[in-house]
Amino acid sequence: MGWTLSDGTPIGELARTDPIVVVVVDPSQCLRCFSVLADWLDWERRSGVGVELLLAREPDEDEARILRATGMRTDGYLVGVRIEAQRTPIEMVLDTGGIVFRAERVYGPSSPLLDALKDERSLREAVDALSDAGT
Repeated sequence: MGWTLSDGTPIGELARTDPIVVVVVDPSQCLRCFSVLADWLDWERRSGVGVELLLAREPDEDEARILRATGMRTDGYLVGVRIEAQRTPIEMVLDTGGIVFRAERVYGPSSPLLDALKDERSLREAVDALSDAGT
């Protein structure tokens, strides 16, 4: 995957040693996705596993104002890629070997990946459970 952050970091370099979750959302969809994003931040706090909340593109002025007003954390935005707004949010699990799980259009109140992480499963266990279930 050739996705790159605005600071030049390839998305594949975000998982340096351990698996992480990456959630990509179009800035126009942030309010619609707020519950899923909040759930991911809560899971990050409880689990100690990294979650990167990325925007699919640089927000325009109005979108940036809305993001600031909501206090929503974002960890950067992608450049050089076009992702249709309605395909977001996209949830991915990245490991040092690349993407090990990807789901698109994941709207609240939860997501299959978040559901699979219940009962204190690790990211690897959750991905394996989703693979076994055919998700």
